[in-house]
Amino acid sequence: MKDGTQDAILLIAVFLALRLVVSWFMPATIDESYAIVISRAWSLSYYDHPPLAFTLARLMAWMAGTENAFAIRLPFILAGTASAWLLYDITRLAYGERAAFWALAWFSVAPFFFISGNLFVVPDGPLDLFLLATLRVVLPDLLAPGHPLRTGRWLAAGLCFALALASKYQAVLFGLSALAFLLSSPPHRRLLRSPVLWTTLAVAFIGLVPTLVWNAGHDWVSFGFQAGRAGTGHGSLQPVNFLITVIGQMVYVLPGTWIVIAIMAVRGVMRPRAPADRLFAWFALVPPVIFLAIALVSRKSLPHWAMSGFLFGFPLAGQWVAGASDRYRRVNLTIWRIVSVAVPAIALAVGLHADTGMITRPFYAAAPRWDINWQIQDWSSLRDAWPDLGAPDAVVVRTWTVGAKAGHALGPAVTVVPIFDPRHFRYLETGNPQKAVAVQPAKPGEIDEARALLVNDLNAGGYRITGKPRILRQQNGNFLRFEIIAIPVERKN
Repeated sequence: MKDGTQDAILLIAVFLALRLVVSWFMPATIDESYAIVISRAWSLSYYDHPPLAFTLARLMAWMAGTENAFAIRLPFILAGTASAWLLYDITRLAYGERAAFWALAWFSVAPFFFISGNLFVVPDGPLDLFLLATLRVVLPDLLAPGHPLRTGRWLAAGLCFALALASKYQAVLFGLSALAFLLSSPPHRRLLRSPVLWTTLAVAFIGLVPTLVWNAGHDWVSFGFQAGRAGTGHGSLQPVNFLITVIGQMVYVLPGTWIVIAIMAVRGVMRPRAPADRLFAWFALVPPVIFLAIALVSRKSLPHWAMSGFLFGFPLAGQWVAGASDRYRRVNLTIWRIVSVAVPAIALAVGLHADTGMITRPFYAAAPRWDINWQIQDWSSLRDAWPDLGAPDAVVVRTWTVGAKAGHALGPAVTVVPIFDPRHFRYLETGNPQKAVAVQPAKPGEIDEARALLVNDLNAGGYRITGKPRILRQQNGNFLRFEIIAIPVERKN
């Protein structure tokens, strides 16, 4: 084993350990709670995403015998660890060990990939893993385009791509990037005439079948939902949203890395210097360019949508560092050392604070408005008070976000019934419960506003209040984190 590979394995192991520590302290986010709750009833696909991530969450809950966030995150953390190795190996094949190490190093400390993409129960972890696996399997053939294609490799790549397509819709852009690369590279253009390539695509299409079948039976709601998220600008330009998206991307991958990837990707398309330059450039450019174009005409686009493209920009960043002068390499090493401490430290501090309130508790009697609120905290107060509330079979909430947290806290015996914007909750069997408890969280000092909002929505949703409201206090010791208004209700009809 060469020293470069040993260093890579050590780095991967260190960041695996760091993510496990952060995961231990970090309470479940809304998206994670949502995945855990709606996956209790397995579905061929889901309102928001293809099925793989939700299925993986439920499988882990079944194997571990718990819905504890740390346990359910384990396969997603391991997927991130495997992605780190694949990224290193892909870059090593293309540019050598030095470039591979730096690609891995900057990938490891990129905030999005350190936390969300490689830790949380979200579709990005499986997506990244299977996209990288797809490319890794066929990369030797792509780096030597004059040689015959190895059918077994390409069929294996088709299976990996199928799993990526079953993870998140962004996987389609990987295929579009591959097409752009093949069309733009004369030595590779011949692959478009190869039956091996088209057989590979046929295998990959299997990954879309569950999503297509489910949507065909549900009025194609997933596609309408995703299209609606990308097109809410009403035909006008949205420069503020565009700027927010660019800044968000820079934060997610770090500003210096974002700039290097952007420059190297453009150069890779226009003036490639190595066989792999054009390949990585197209994979790194297509998703960000598409989502930046969407951000320019949309009000609700999100920076992380383009992360599957930046994933393939890290080999270009690693190549740039490897080829830089000694002076720039020393500067790069200094910056990386600072960032490699800062990013995990900040993530751990956020996790600890979300769990304990350690940052604001010494200075405030209750959590201030700007503090981490109910979205990334445990709801143990609701779970503990549920027997005193009559332990009904259903909890009524305003939207899916509150339903995710309440449903995770209360467990699978309690049905979640959102009044508005239910997302996939609308497809779960509710049994039409007549009696329930309605809940709404509030920051400290805002419980009256939450009560008024909930009462108004209960009336609009066809519910009658049947008992006195109760205020639950989520605390760390005597430090109030947030409150929950709980109101007994029943359907009017």
